[in-house]
Amino acid sequence: MKMKTLTLFACLGGLMLPSIVGAQTPTVEDRMQWFQDAKFGMFIHFGVDKKSEFNPVDFDAGQWVRVAKQGGMKYIVLTTKHHAGFCLWDSELTDWNVVDQTPLKRDIVKDLAAACKAEGLEMGCYYSIADYHHPLYEPKYQNRPERRRGTVPGADIRKYIDFMFGQLEELCELYQPCLIWFDGGSGFRHPDNKPLLRRQELVDMLHSYGTISNSRLGDDDRLQIVDYLSMNDNLAPMFNLGVYFESAVTMGDSWHYRANEELKSPQALLERLVNAAGNGGNLLLNVGPDHEGVIPEAMQTRIKTMGDWLNRNGEAIYGTEAGPYPYEISWGTITQRKNEDSTSLYLNVVDWPKDGKFTLFGVDNDVKSAALLATGEAIEYQSEINDSTGHKIIMLSVPEDAPDEYVSVIKLVVAGDVSMDPTFMQLSDGKVVMGTYNANIHDLETVAGKPSNAKDMKMYTVPAKGIGIMPARGLTVAGFQTKGQALSWELEVYRPGTYEVVVVCHAGRNQSWDVEGSVRAIVSGQSVENRLIEDKRVATPAMDPGVVDLHCVLGTVEIESAGTHTLSLEVASDFTGAKPKFRAVMLVPVAQENSIRIE
Repeated sequence: MKMKTLTLFACLGGLMLPSIVGAQTPTVEDRMQWFQDAKFGMFIHFGVDKKSEFNPVDFDAGQWVRVAKQGGMKYIVLTTKHHAGFCLWDSELTDWNVVDQTPLKRDIVKDLAAACKAEGLEMGCYYSIADYHHPLYEPKYQNRPERRRGTVPGADIRKYIDFMFGQLEELCELYQPCLIWFDGGSGFRHPDNKPLLRRQELVDMLHSYGTISNSRLGDDDRLQIVDYLSMNDNLAPMFNLGVYFESAVTMGDSWHYRANEELKSPQALLERLVNAAGNGGNLLLNVGPDHEGVIPEAMQTRIKTMGDWLNRNGEAIYGTEAGPYPYEISWGTITQRKNEDSTSLYLNVVDWPKDGKFTLFGVDNDVKSAALLATGEAIEYQSEINDSTGHKIIMLSVPEDAPDEYVSVIKLVVAGDVSMDPTFMQLSDGKVVMGTYNANIHDLETVAGKPSNAKDMKMYTVPAKGIGIMPARGLTVAGFQTKGQALSWELEVYRPGTYEVVVVCHAGRNQSWDVEGSVRAIVSGQSVENRLIEDKRVATPAMDPGVVDLHCVLGTVEIESAGTHTLSLEVASDFTGAKPKFRAVMLVPVAQENSIRIE
């Protein structure tokens, strides 16, 4: 029987435990810089359904690492202990592990750590706080509501946390993980429960090993204790939050292996990657090895396609920062790299202009060069100052056919650090996209200390409770439902014309849509009012596969002058039934002649 107490484990500190990496411990700052530069990792969900049947005869950690490396991934995160509590390493603190309980009898974490080191990749450890098996875990702290009923004789959550500390220190001593990926902690979400996790003590211990951790340790969205933000599953921001994040996404609909599941296309996966990088974060792409321990061929093929794209365009991803425009970009994303006396802007274009004209607004720097990144082919450009806005317009003459099958990248080098107008502005495709998370909130009553927009509330993953308009899942807002409430934005229009006003809400992929209530948009002295009637559903690269953007057209407005305008969205009549989650408002040019591409 294995030793099962933290006190006994403390004796291990004096033993010569096998080391996977060099003796020098990285600082937290160095580790975070590496993490921010890496941009792309592999998530592996692997474990037991029934311990007697877990015998992945073809398991080869080297194969997993080779697939990741071929895909351009810089690190791998393995589910070392999922919610069932089963450990994929030879833990000294429990015999509920792969060596003691299965025919495989191999330390999977040890094998993977060694394989990562051999190929120059880093390894991280997923660790579930919730544990469905451990006798010390009190049900009321489980992560699933249906598991919180009843009692377990002898359970003691404080002693379980001691056990958790011991296991995490064991992982750090044995395998030197780059990060611990916490999950399953929603049972500690209540403020009275958070102290039980001893978060600061735990993070300090991890930092002593040069190991960073994510925000699912007590829902630390404000990053007061942990190192980086974990978005909700399969979600990512479509704008720059101003904090470093990681978006974990499935390749299909499930986390563990599922035979014959429908997988996302290479196009959709690459859009996820450029969206994460362009908004200041990492993509952690999940695979589920099959029962033999092999990553399925269809997953390998998609990962290789991503790696091939990165071989051509990796300069636009690795080691870059979020682009200078702080809001959502409808045609793709921008990443940037600061040089000694210039800045390289990488325009990651998903929606390539069919007329060969690409216009970039609001960047006031002088252009030094423009080229297609993959080939180095030079692009002709010119610029002018828009009299109405006072900002520069950069016009690029690009090939009419997209040069890349998936995402085409334009490298634009400008002098100095980028100076860019932070106002919501017209984009190359003519749209103005105004996210509700960045809107000015106008509630019916004043709440002391409440920020004027959802973003500043810094509640990115857990639905917020409060009075009036509040942040909601998916970086939407909720509570916008009572007549008189309003959201507003300042925006810049470069070309006058006729525009549709489109309200974008989140909806389930198969959800029927019939909401009562109406909204009114006011812009440029005009008003359009309507119910939220579904026009179309659009999947985006930042959302769970089960969620779509639902577009509702309120009507059209005529904007007669270029320059700065204010758009206000008001609740015109109460939403008494279903309460929509509002994600954005868009101004969309009605006709091609209203396109803002400059002739």
